[in-house]
Amino acid sequence: SRARRASRPRPGPRPFCPAAEAPPRRLRAEMRLFAQPDNYKTKKVLIASRYVGFDVEVVKGGVSEQTGRIPVLETDQGCIFSSTAIARYVSRISRPVGLYGQNILEGGMIDSWIEFCTHELEVPLCTWVLPAMGVLPEVPEATKCAKEDVKKALTVLNNHLLHNTYVVGHTITLADISLCCALVDGMGMVLDADFRKAFGNLMRWFSHCLAQPEFKAVLGDVKLCGAAGGAGKKEAAPKKEAAPKKEAAP
Repeated sequence: SRARRASRPRPGPRPFCPAAEAPPRRLRAEMRLFAQPDNYKTKKVLIASRYVGFDVEVVKGGVSEQTGRIPVLETDQGCIFSSTAIARYVSRISRPVGLYGQNILEGGMIDSWIEFCTHELEVPLCTWVLPAMGVLPEVPEATKCAKEDVKKALTVLNNHLLHNTYVVGHTITLADISLCCALVDGMGMVLDADFRKAFGNLMRWFSHCLAQPEFKAVLGDVKLCGAAGGAGKKEAAPKKEAAPKKEAAP
C-alpha cells in the first residue's frame, strides 16, 4: 500500500570516494604513436599518458601507413594527427585525473593556454632555439624579434603564476604539460641565467613541474642554460689554415 511504501526508510547517500585519490591503473597499450621520440611535442603526449595510466607504444623512424604523416596516433577506431589533438585526446581518457580540468570552464581555460602556448610562445621560441641547435641558419633580425616576443609571452605567464601554483585550477593539467615541454629546449639552450632573473614565478612553477614523477620519467634531468650567450650553442668548426705554398726551385 501507499502508506507502507511511504513509511519505509530511504537509503542514505553513498559515501563520497574521490576517484582521483586512487593511483591510475595502467591500461593495456592499444594505440601506436608515430612520432619523433626526442621532439618536445611528443613528450607532452607521453607525460599526459603517464598521468592517465595509459601505455602508449611509440613507433620510431617511420610514418603512419594510414595517413602517411607524423605525429599520428593510430587506434582501432581511427587515427588522430597533430600533437595537440593527440595530447587532448589522451588527457580525456581518465576524467578523474583532471588533466582537462574539473569542469567545462576549466576545460575552456586549458584550451586558451594551449592556444597561447602554440601561437605566442612556441613560434618565437623555435625561431630563437633552432638556430642555436644548428637545425636552421640564424637570421639576426628574426632572432631579435623572436627574443622580444618570447619575453612578452613569458611575462604574461609569469604574471599569471604570481598567485597561482598551476596554470589552471589546483592540480597539473594539460596546460602545464604543454607549456613546460615547450620551454625545455629553450631553458637548456638560450634562456640564460640573466634572462631568467625576471621570471621568478615562472621558474618556481617550471621547477615544480619537472619534479613530478610523470615529468621526470619522460624529460629526465633538465639542465638549465648557464652564462649569457646561450650555452650549448653549436659553433661552426674553425677553418683549417692553408698550408704554405712551396717556393719554386731556382
